[in-house]
Amino acid sequence: MAKITPLHQNVKLLVAVTSDNHIDIKHPIPALPMWYLTQSLKDAQDSAHPVDVYLTVGDTTSRGSETNWLLAQKCFRRARPAKHVFLTVGNHDLWNDDGYEKAEKNYLRFSNAICGTQHDKTWFSHTVNGYKLIFLGNTEDAGCEAHLGEEQLKWLSAELDAANGAPAFVFCHQSLNGRHGLPRTWDRSGTATDPMEGGIGTESDTVAAILKAHKNVFYFSGHSHMGLCGEARKAAEGYSSFEEEDGVVLVNLPSLACGNHHGDDRSMGIGVVIEVYEDRVAIRPRNFAHHAMNRKVAIKDGKPYFEKELG
Repeated sequence: MAKITPLHQNVKLLVAVTSDNHIDIKHPIPALPMWYLTQSLKDAQDSAHPVDVYLTVGDTTSRGSETNWLLAQKCFRRARPAKHVFLTVGNHDLWNDDGYEKAEKNYLRFSNAICGTQHDKTWFSHTVNGYKLIFLGNTEDAGCEAHLGEEQLKWLSAELDAANGAPAFVFCHQSLNGRHGLPRTWDRSGTATDPMEGGIGTESDTVAAILKAHKNVFYFSGHSHMGLCGEARKAAEGYSSFEEEDGVVLVNLPSLACGNHHGDDRSMGIGVVIEVYEDRVAIRPRNFAHHAMNRKVAIKDGKPYFEKELG
């Protein structure tokens, strides 16, 4: 077991990120996704350097019912992974047998209880150690896609303006359309052809334009359950978990506990650790369940992690 240890000295912000936990009482083995989530929380708690933020990028639950949120809350009570905890909303968190409004209320109620926050919307931001963390959410039921709406899009632009060129981290459950091998990596069959499949949807170009209008933006998504992909997959098939586009870094996370496909490493339990320094940002894939940094997949320049100098 290797504890989380920053690559360099004087790390200014340390963040543990997972996605697609899919806690579900209807899971064939409900304890399994709960185990993966609990292990990731304990791994962050036991870090060699205190973790500033633990967050998820959506689908904490498979169905946003009170029962499933109570199970998730039980996991978060088993460990104190970081000073700050934030839960991005995912499409599954907003699916409920009792309808969208009930699911949204459950998300806000339990996310606030777990994180100690007082959000009244599914989108919000926090500044931690001087760095912006921006969480995008839905304004209405959009199925598998996202629906941000004009108000939230203007808010996103203003939030990035306020970062004033310092590294800013945006978390949205869905990736931009067509990135990370979408739409063909949307499902195991690899047969999807709709260009919007698996992504944000109709607002993707608008979000991309907002991101690209700002410096030092890092955008994190989940949703597609694509395994960890690196340089070899990029060379052979044209996509990776880590992509750069007009200065914006795009990172797509595997599912923590619901199976993965189309990846070089399809293990469950994988997320990333974000390390912010004065002059660079390092993003390191980690198997939180087995307490080890990635050693299998070359991510950038032959190294098992991504590192970008700040401009």
